[in-house]
Amino acid sequence: MHISLMSPSFLGLAIASALCLAVLGGIARQLIFLTANVLFVGGMLLSPEGAVSTVLFCVVGYVIVKWILSGSRWSFPVGLFTYVVLFAYLRNYGFLGWLLPGFALTHSQFATVGLSFLFFKIVHVMIEARSRTLGPIDFLSFSNYSLNFTTFMMGPIQRYQDYAGQWSGREQAIPLTATAHIDAVLRVLVGLVKAYVIADRLGPYALSDSTDLMTISRLTLLSRVYAFYFFLYFNFSGYCDVVIGLGSLLGVRPPENFDKPFLARNISDFWFRFHRSLTQWLTNYVFTPAYKKALTSFYFSTRPLLAMNVALLLTMLVSGLWHGTTISFLLFGLVHGLLFVIFRTWESLATKRYGKLRLRAWRQRPTVHLVSVLATMSAVALSLVFFRLDVDQALQVFARLMEI
Repeated sequence: MHISLMSPSFLGLAIASALCLAVLGGIARQLIFLTANVLFVGGMLLSPEGAVSTVLFCVVGYVIVKWILSGSRWSFPVGLFTYVVLFAYLRNYGFLGWLLPGFALTHSQFATVGLSFLFFKIVHVMIEARSRTLGPIDFLSFSNYSLNFTTFMMGPIQRYQDYAGQWSGREQAIPLTATAHIDAVLRVLVGLVKAYVIADRLGPYALSDSTDLMTISRLTLLSRVYAFYFFLYFNFSGYCDVVIGLGSLLGVRPPENFDKPFLARNISDFWFRFHRSLTQWLTNYVFTPAYKKALTSFYFSTRPLLAMNVALLLTMLVSGLWHGTTISFLLFGLVHGLLFVIFRTWESLATKRYGKLRLRAWRQRPTVHLVSVLATMSAVALSLVFFRLDVDQALQVFARLMEI
């Protein structure tokens, strides 16, 4: 279930919250924001079952965080493992059918909108709590961070430190000027245009599960593949513009999530331009630990490129599983992992052969730059076929595109 960002109920909640948070302080401010978040999750977005399971998921996360902060030796590994299992169960991943009897599988209403983002935010708090970088965490602050209605559905993924710093006033979400607040309102309006005008216009021309894959021409099919990439960008970035603008007015501005992804020159550049908050999370909590661990092992210690490629592949597989519960999403992650492996291997070999300065000069040539951008755009657009369709339909798309 999704809610329109242009709906009177959502806009009314956002405006009322902004006004209340601007004049209140202390625990009253916390309670008003929690009320707004619960109203959004339980009254506007989710079914009663989904709302209850989501709130309980949040409460369990808080209990584990407090356990970790207590300093218990096994709190982090046991707590994190338990939370991952609970997340997989609530998300109702397809592989659970191989492990559990039918009566034990969850119903679809528990695999709620926003659960993946909630999971990554709370796991982030668990990891930082283990490192003792957060200080004391109270239930109201944790709940408002986790259930924040501006970022609940589709992010961006905000760090707890940034949220807490802005909420407490140690950091400013935006300057306390009329111009900054007008800019925030304009950011909301731009986002609405991107999501509800441009993306809606692109929607009918984008690849979908209703596309007649067998009778349309290959050129039309290819245009629909590219159109879905543009549709996804305008829809998602438009949403992020809206919530960044609203968050700024509420005093808890989410991080930027996009930086001209269509100008990316390689797959690494793409991931640092598209869904940047997810990229930062995956880099900090999957790639970096996996890479460091590999480098300390006997086999990989003398093979740093192989260690990097294994860590990259693992990171993208996690990304695919996080995005969705089907084999298609796993293949989406695998494709991006392989693109990373190809790019990093080529970059390493080219650097050894030509040196960094020569390689950099070659990359700066206008023709090379243009070809790199077009190749990256095409690779991403084709990979999104797995993001949009099931495996059988995706294979049909590639079979049609490769017809001679």
